[in-house]
Amino acid sequence: MYAYVISRKGNPLMPCKESKARKLLRSGKAKVVRRNPFTIKLLFDCEENTQEVIAGMDTGSTMIGCAVTVNGNVVYQSEAKIRQDVSKKMEQRRMYRRNRRGRKTRYRKARCQNRASIKKEGRLAPSIKSKIDSHLREKKFVESILPISKWKVETASFDIHKISNPVVGIWDYQNGNQKDFYKIKAYILHRDKHRCQKCKAKNTKLHVHHIVFRSNGGTNAPSNLITLCESCHDKLHEGKFEIKGSRSKTKHATEIGIVKSQLKKQFGDFEETFGYETKFKREQILQLSKTHYHDAVAICCGVGEIVDVSSTVYFKKHVSKGDYQQTKGQSLGEKNAS
Repeated sequence: MYAYVISRKGNPLMPCKESKARKLLRSGKAKVVRRNPFTIKLLFDCEENTQEVIAGMDTGSTMIGCAVTVNGNVVYQSEAKIRQDVSKKMEQRRMYRRNRRGRKTRYRKARCQNRASIKKEGRLAPSIKSKIDSHLREKKFVESILPISKWKVETASFDIHKISNPVVGIWDYQNGNQKDFYKIKAYILHRDKHRCQKCKAKNTKLHVHHIVFRSNGGTNAPSNLITLCESCHDKLHEGKFEIKGSRSKTKHATEIGIVKSQLKKQFGDFEETFGYETKFKREQILQLSKTHYHDAVAICCGVGEIVDVSSTVYFKKHVSKGDYQQTKGQSLGEKNAS
């Protein structure tokens, strides 16, 4: 196990063995500044000579893998779990806000159209912004304990249309089902022939319903939308009947594409790698099992390079700001790499 070292001025230095860290602590030349991961701060001036330190990151929509290598040794490995409850929290906040307005400020006009955050150019949904911030947060933490020389980041691109329809042709990309429709709601009503799909009523008020709720991982894809009359829609939400559906296969693929584009703008300089390269190095050269932190180790390595992966793995769970509970479930714990 390695101890991470920072200088008297707070700059990250090269890590040292735990035996050397104990000697520095006993002699009063260093003090502990963080226990997990174990980090010490030197109390004397020293030359900040560093070696080449390569950091790799395996990006994702649910998990982030990160690793750092120095001279053929893995000195840091982590696997961070990204928040998936931001959308649900935003809906809850909206409910409280509307309830408070109805109780105390009924005279105020609705502000749904004049919020600066909604009109801001380049605005991202809070759920996506949270995922991007998690990647930048892990980068910032690694750079606070190690003098990183270069970052390698695995990015990915997915053909969403190909995932939904594996036999799609060349011209089908331009002639999709929603061609000539300006809104998805108009397409759903046209697809269902302006009839309720439960009672088959036609000359009545129609609603477009999410089969799998957004809070449960559903999307606005046409396959997850259905036309219902107002009466059947109310009965469905009252639990008098149910409509079975399946979760979207493209939700995380879509988010990865957004994360990739934003990291190129906000991450800084990094060397871009791809999944097929990572898989080849992990399986054929390093012979490691499939985990996010092992992928990060493979990202750090060059072609044909072999490293010693006998290092501690830090499992993290990114929680909301102000939530300091870290003992429930698997959060910022430690686990020895197999």
